[in-house]
Amino acid sequence: MSDIDRRSFLKALGLSALGIALGGKRVILAFGQDAPYRFLVVGDSLIFGQGLEEKDKFYAHTAEWLRNEAFGRPRSVETKVKAHSGSTLKFHPEEAEKYRKAGRDETYPFKPEINVGFPSSWKQIEVAADEYRAAGVGGADLVMISGGITDITTSKVYDPKGDDALLRANIKKYCGDDMYDVLEHAIAKHPNAKLVVIGYFNSITEYSSGSKLLNAWLEALSFPRAFKFVANNPIARPLFFNRLRKGAIRRSRIWKEESDLQLANAVERINAKHGRGRAIFIPSPLTDENAAEAPQTKLFTMGKGGVVKDAKARERIRDCREALPKLKKETAIDYPVRLCEVAAIAHPNPAGSKAYADAIASKLRNWIS
Repeated sequence: MSDIDRRSFLKALGLSALGIALGGKRVILAFGQDAPYRFLVVGDSLIFGQGLEEKDKFYAHTAEWLRNEAFGRPRSVETKVKAHSGSTLKFHPEEAEKYRKAGRDETYPFKPEINVGFPSSWKQIEVAADEYRAAGVGGADLVMISGGITDITTSKVYDPKGDDALLRANIKKYCGDDMYDVLEHAIAKHPNAKLVVIGYFNSITEYSSGSKLLNAWLEALSFPRAFKFVANNPIARPLFFNRLRKGAIRRSRIWKEESDLQLANAVERINAKHGRGRAIFIPSPLTDENAAEAPQTKLFTMGKGGVVKDAKARERIRDCREALPKLKKETAIDYPVRLCEVAAIAHPNPAGSKAYADAIASKLRNWIS
């Protein structure tokens, strides 16, 4: 090796050692390249992208944006997805006890379209941290999460006869207090990570078609199709469903406004403790006009035969029918199979997912660097 080559090599090696010693997130490698940017996705069906093909999920769009635009030049991005349908923020005690009695660990695998509460977001964060450390790295650079609605359950959130005060209290508990705990846990396990919390949308609004909403509701309840017209017709609907629709619209509005408030508060508490810019809340870009069964909806709708019009519907139906009866038999935890089959209803379709991705990129453009 010539003296010039030797000096160049030793200089590059020294830069590498300096980068590692500084402990920064962007470690300089021997030949001047950035280390891969580690992007971790945890949470529930919203951030998982229920019903979507991989290419259409908004975390996939976000990863592509990080790879090609976020840093002003191409950057290697490693995406790790632990999110799945149904995930709760923490492992609920009653389910944890049934798992314990069955001798089963929280990480027992389910296909991610199946809406079960476990592994929780808390456990997803832990598992990812263990995997990063096993690979010799100190954790994620960016953690993106959604959560809170599955802790309450969608049926209770949108229940038109539900107690509004109780709903607000539950939103504070889960979207405020539990989300804050989970974000603290993420910082403990991924000490260099920035945190992105994704907000929910208003699912049922004045723009939602009454007849289509009622049809979707009857299908989800497995109401006999031969008798649907008896309940869902211009004479019967005003008699019993219009009042329920108004109640569901009210509850949806409460959920949207209060969850935004509490999720944003959790983020503010994190920033107050750990420094401004550590976490960011991104509200949903979807408008009331984009709600379920509205003319300009950006959510999946109910199709013929009670099959949701999403890319994973047939596969999900098969997997739900196989996994959930087995879960009930082995652990006594009972998730309704029919609700699992139609789990993609009112989740962002490809257009809705792209709207989320654009909103995320817009918010992160200056913040992430």
